[in-house]
Amino acid sequence: MAMENAVMVRNAKKGYGGGVTILNGLNINVPRGCIYSLLGSSGCGKTTLLSCVVGVRKLDSGDIWVLGGKPGTKECGIPGSRIGYMPQEVSLTGEFSMFDALCFFGRISGMEKYEIEDRYMELKDLLQLPPRNRFVKNMSGGQQRRVSFAAALLQRPELLILDEPTVGLDPVLRDNIWNHLAKITKEEGVTVIITTHYIEEAKQSDRIGLLRNGQLLAESSPNELLTRFQTDSLEEAFLNLSQQQQEQIQQEYINPISSSSRGIRPVYNSQPRKYQSNWKMRCTALLYKNLLQFIRHPGGFLFSIVLPFLQVSLFFNTIGLEPKDLKLYIVNDEAGKCHGQKYLGNVTYYKEDRTCKFTDLSCRFIAGIDEDILEKKFYDNYEQAKNKLNDKRDAVGIMHFKKNFSLGMQDKVENMFRMSEDLISTAAIHVTLHTPNREIAYFAIEKLYKMFNNDFENIIKECGLNKKYAHLPINFEKPIYGDEDQNYGEYVVPVFLLTLLFFLPTSVASSTIITDRDSGIWNRILVQGVTTTEILLTHLISQFIIIVIQVSVALILSFGHYDMACEGSMFGIIAISILSALCGMVYGFFISISCSSHVVANYATLGSFYPLVLLCGMIWPIEGMPKVIKWFSLSLPITVPGNTLREIMHKGTDFDDPDVYSGFLVISAWILALLSICLFQLKRSN
Repeated sequence: MAMENAVMVRNAKKGYGGGVTILNGLNINVPRGCIYSLLGSSGCGKTTLLSCVVGVRKLDSGDIWVLGGKPGTKECGIPGSRIGYMPQEVSLTGEFSMFDALCFFGRISGMEKYEIEDRYMELKDLLQLPPRNRFVKNMSGGQQRRVSFAAALLQRPELLILDEPTVGLDPVLRDNIWNHLAKITKEEGVTVIITTHYIEEAKQSDRIGLLRNGQLLAESSPNELLTRFQTDSLEEAFLNLSQQQQEQIQQEYINPISSSSRGIRPVYNSQPRKYQSNWKMRCTALLYKNLLQFIRHPGGFLFSIVLPFLQVSLFFNTIGLEPKDLKLYIVNDEAGKCHGQKYLGNVTYYKEDRTCKFTDLSCRFIAGIDEDILEKKFYDNYEQAKNKLNDKRDAVGIMHFKKNFSLGMQDKVENMFRMSEDLISTAAIHVTLHTPNREIAYFAIEKLYKMFNNDFENIIKECGLNKKYAHLPINFEKPIYGDEDQNYGEYVVPVFLLTLLFFLPTSVASSTIITDRDSGIWNRILVQGVTTTEILLTHLISQFIIIVIQVSVALILSFGHYDMACEGSMFGIIAISILSALCGMVYGFFISISCSSHVVANYATLGSFYPLVLLCGMIWPIEGMPKVIKWFSLSLPITVPGNTLREIMHKGTDFDDPDVYSGFLVISAWILALLSICLFQLKRSN
């Protein structure tokens, strides 16, 4: 009685870019309850064929039936727990302990904890598994492959697919594995498809398929093949078949066994699955994996707590603070060094004729300069100070008082309408700035203006006049919102917080999917029945927990420790901050799904960071940009939300104001759009 076929492949064709053909009209039959060895050199199509059998890849043309149905259908049950899959790569998470790895694969296959424990006790001696608490990343290559093998055997699958399982293993252990495979095929009816570099060990198989250049050279039992070529070596038989194929390269090769089975229809298997998983079990296992990867990786703690703490602390301790220890050269032709700055000059008011006499008023103004901000250094004449400044370039500029400065100031107060131009020039404090730093220059100008106005008001008051006479004919009233002396840091901090909370999750999420794919765990769990939607959902949940930590650290530091002012709703601030972080996370997933390697993902992340920072209004207001760039800036995920946060913090604006709810709408639209693209790309790629 003929055995039921566990796997049937008909006219399979598969190619990759550049016109490379991997499978070329392939036909194979794998009877149920046998060991089927698939042999061939590297690049002949073995791994590609297996990935199509397990449903990870799709054929360009042709058909595959597995366990009575096509992969991906309900009749087949694959991907799912009916199949055990050990890929060529180790395909384990490095942060797993040995037992964590078994628990993870057991749970996504529907096994309970006690069942995993019992199965572990059966497999640990058979496969000589490492200690249960040893991390995968600390294991040798051979130990990792044994754990990978155990994960494939764990749920007692009906179909076991092993891609190079014995590479690098001890010969005695290899023999034990083959004996175990023979046992489970005979006693449990398991079907085993195995690829191996050790061609001679395939003599223990029930059936052999010899693959070369994407075509099947022969499919028979080892003994039939050895008898056919009158040899004791499978390698010699394989060599003879390869030579025959080379001689008949222009003809279609059809082996007897393959051709005799072309009319066979697959027999549907009614045997129930041993384990049945559900989405809750799979998502729980995936969340457990993500949690272990986070807490056992040194970068997890750094990115969740240390990095936001460090960046917020650095911001508040560097941005918006007044510059200190700036040098200012002073040339005072009127009173020299003012006797070591102890002499402050004189203001004498004559009440009878209501006049004032000024003496060495320059010393008064020099004394009013704050030494903590502008360190004063005296020179005898202007040329000497200028030459020194050109040599050292260590000062912001030169302040020059002319010889008759006090006389000119006195005349300016008493007789400003009849002053000569020379006297007007004498009454001025001449400041020559010598700094390419625009912010330092504006800061020095602002401080000198304030110092002069403060001293001049006091002088006018001492002369019996209202100090308002010293004011310029423009009066800036108290601002409606904010403070009159708001510094640059207070202006920047809303957009800074959103930018920080956007790119912290981006930097983490942009490597997440790539890491899963590079490690091989991605395809392996897809074979076990996990869906791409479940993978993305659990990553979103895991990253959201990190986001909550990052937002908490940033806001507690900003408003709790550094006393940032908040005129509006703290709920609104928390909401827009979390949405910004969520948007950054989804953008990171978009990068991770779209890019093929960590290097490309890093380029994409860094390449988008600087344009976003430049265009979001943090460094410079968007009102100063060209109209086209301004409109582009407003479409970005930080610009309008940054203005929303500014409105809430500085003005206390309510949610029904367009300046507030527009930010929530923009960032929500970005989240939904990016999430939809991510789901579409994942479904398309799988």
